[in-house]
Amino acid sequence: MRIQDHLGKITWTMLDKVLFMAYGLIRLYQVSMMNPSEFGLFALLDAIIIAISTLTDSFALNGIVKYGSRLQERAKFNALIALSHVGLSGILCLSIYLAGNEIARLFGEQQLIHVAEYVPILMLLTIPRLFFIKFLLRETQMRSVFIANGSWFFTMIGLTIYLGMQKGELSLSDMVYISGAGTTIGSLAGGLLAFRSIEFAKPTMSIFREFIRFGAFQVAWNIPATIMRHLDVYIVQYFFGTAIVGIFQSAKTLYRFFEALIDGISGLYYPALVRMHARGDRKAEHAMTSKIISFTMFAMTGIVIIFQMGVGEWLVTMFLSQKYLLAYQHFSLLMLTAIILPMMITAIIFITRDHMKALLANAVISSLTGIIVSISIGMSGHSELIALGTMSYTFTFSLIGIMYAIKQEIFYPMDFFRAIPDTLHFVKTLLQRKS
Repeated sequence: MRIQDHLGKITWTMLDKVLFMAYGLIRLYQVSMMNPSEFGLFALLDAIIIAISTLTDSFALNGIVKYGSRLQERAKFNALIALSHVGLSGILCLSIYLAGNEIARLFGEQQLIHVAEYVPILMLLTIPRLFFIKFLLRETQMRSVFIANGSWFFTMIGLTIYLGMQKGELSLSDMVYISGAGTTIGSLAGGLLAFRSIEFAKPTMSIFREFIRFGAFQVAWNIPATIMRHLDVYIVQYFFGTAIVGIFQSAKTLYRFFEALIDGISGLYYPALVRMHARGDRKAEHAMTSKIISFTMFAMTGIVIIFQMGVGEWLVTMFLSQKYLLAYQHFSLLMLTAIILPMMITAIIFITRDHMKALLANAVISSLTGIIVSISIGMSGHSELIALGTMSYTFTFSLIGIMYAIKQEIFYPMDFFRAIPDTLHFVKTLLQRKS
């Protein structure tokens, strides 16, 4: 695989992630306009929405890409995917709504009752957006993905600036309104761009069994992974309260810049790896995997070095108010985690080879490590160290994942440094063309 042959799609993917990063800056503005406790409540609400989206994506929506290359059968899979996506989302939302009082008592925060009431509203608006975006990713229509996400983000950006100027501060209800309006526009744009790619047909029993088996393992490994990636704020809430949740989540908002980059690369890597594996092209799988991990890790390392030289602290003081100065302690630890984030894409290798039991084992081991570390920190009372839970989870998952990739012979230890000779060769070729 030659990267220059895919520059168009890569460019649109990077531009799409720039949108996520741009909204990350707006999120920092939102944070600065809220009290830590108020933002903590929104962080707890947002964590539930992301968790439900992740679980329904793993159980149902990933099948759009997984089975997309099977042209004669994918319409049958799509019908099951649509029903499962709506059904699972509905069941989870209803369960949280009905358990609102119990959740509030367990975590010692009465406002969580209102959080539970907002969940069905936001998830109802989110369901179509997630569904349409996946079809665009299946076809690697990255320009369309950019447009759909752009309509989502620019709506929220406009409303944030308007409400911020009008009111001078933002509340939980304001954030729900902003998120709901943006998601609605994003869903409509996604539908207009993706509808030609959507097809349905009545599934057979064999299709149903294959879909359920794949989805069950997918959601099984994502449950423990989701706890540490998104629902860890509930561990923080249990031990330290809503204000610390707000401060910690503000640091994770900065950290999302790194995660958004990896998510964008994964969105491009997944469908490409599915196609390469389907045709048995091991050489192409190795070339793509090694280049992605190596180039991204070198880029992350460079960014982290710059941030550690004072840029990270400047970002916290520049974009967050004095109420959030403690966030830098968490962010400084999370920055170190960003260096190994590229290795997290190895989860896709498990999926394409249908080694879901091995992926589940990795997720369980990694999540238990992160949960144990997080609870230990909570019991110790050292709230400034809670980012170590995320660090331990990411390190464990990445280590096991890269060992698996090496075993599958699509990555080798020396591939960590592949970016160096490839970059030198690219520069040399470029100079020769100019001369």
